[in-house]
Amino acid sequence: MTPSTSWSLKVPEGNQVESNASVSRIPLSQHDLLERDLKGLAQELRNGNMVGGPRIEELSEHLTSITQQLEAVPTATYSDAARVLLLAMDIHEGDEVILPAFASTAMTQAVVSVGATPVYADCHPRTLNIAPTEVEACVTPATRAVIATSIFGNPAGLPQLAALCGLLEIPLLEDLSGGLGGTIDGRPAGSFGWATIIDLGPYSVVGCGEGGAIITSDQPLAKRCEALRNGDDLEPSRQPGDYPGSLGLRCNLTGIQAAIAISQLRRLDDIIEARASVAASYTQRLAGTSDIVVPTVDPGTTLGWPAFVVRLDEAYGGEDRNEIVNGMERHDIGVATPWIPPPLRPQVAARLKLPAEKQQWLVTEYVSQRTIALPMYGGLTDRDVGLVTQTLELMMQRSTFRRG
Repeated sequence: MTPSTSWSLKVPEGNQVESNASVSRIPLSQHDLLERDLKGLAQELRNGNMVGGPRIEELSEHLTSITQQLEAVPTATYSDAARVLLLAMDIHEGDEVILPAFASTAMTQAVVSVGATPVYADCHPRTLNIAPTEVEACVTPATRAVIATSIFGNPAGLPQLAALCGLLEIPLLEDLSGGLGGTIDGRPAGSFGWATIIDLGPYSVVGCGEGGAIITSDQPLAKRCEALRNGDDLEPSRQPGDYPGSLGLRCNLTGIQAAIAISQLRRLDDIIEARASVAASYTQRLAGTSDIVVPTVDPGTTLGWPAFVVRLDEAYGGEDRNEIVNGMERHDIGVATPWIPPPLRPQVAARLKLPAEKQQWLVTEYVSQRTIALPMYGGLTDRDVGLVTQTLELMMQRSTFRRG
């Protein structure tokens, strides 16, 4: 992207924003890798452990320790982990899985891939996580599981959701796509559900390019997941009359990927501390800005901060938000509009024959048009944060002036 030379909009005295013509682009996200991590990767390449081996075992030990679970099954991708878990649970055609309406399409794709039907529950207006009251309203006799995503790394609401699922005798599956390292009153995210799906992809606190894992304390479930992950099927364990099982997927994580993730997991506390410092700087600079809602964190809750996502207030609509994002991108600041929620995607709605009206997901529709992901990684400096926040405020002013 070619940097802009200057901004011509006049702003009030004291609010001038420095042009970024002379600085490099601030990316949206990047992993916290050190030189010694790269040396460790080179050593792994020389060892030649492409699949399996000690690195996979060490990665599993790290993940189970962090989440206080017993078993880990690493997979090639986060989506693979979700699909393997659903297959291991024998979820199939005719079953329903309750998902957050405000989330990426990854879980929808996994549910549809095994033949089951996703049912969407609206999000909580403050935490943006799936709302327990909405989940309860979605339960039917066909419900086989509830998947709870820690949206933008926030584990809020998991204890209440775990209690509800226990009462209803429905398995709770945690989608820790960005929540690794988060806690509620000292209890780690990833320990509330029957099983947890972990994302080790590019926008997670810890990543290895692509990668995922299934975490659980149910050892028979872990063995089924491991068999499917290795490309085997579950037919020997089935009885006559059972639903036909799926063939395995053969989706192993490589030792090279594991080495990259391990190098970060060894420093997870330091990585989270650095990200939390950046989040605090953003909050300090933006908390007093009208028309911006910064992330709220409940007392006793900690986040890994995979992202820092702000929300515009009702004065701004989707077009305004997109204009602000495009303006920041023109000035070499990596920002993003989070996903279009699955039930609001025409392709998903048509395939699943969802109702044409959107009244079922009013909160999801509202927040999805007003969220902006700002750059987030431990290497951001105070100057970077200042440039990002000032540019955001300036682009918001421009949008307001345009609307008159």
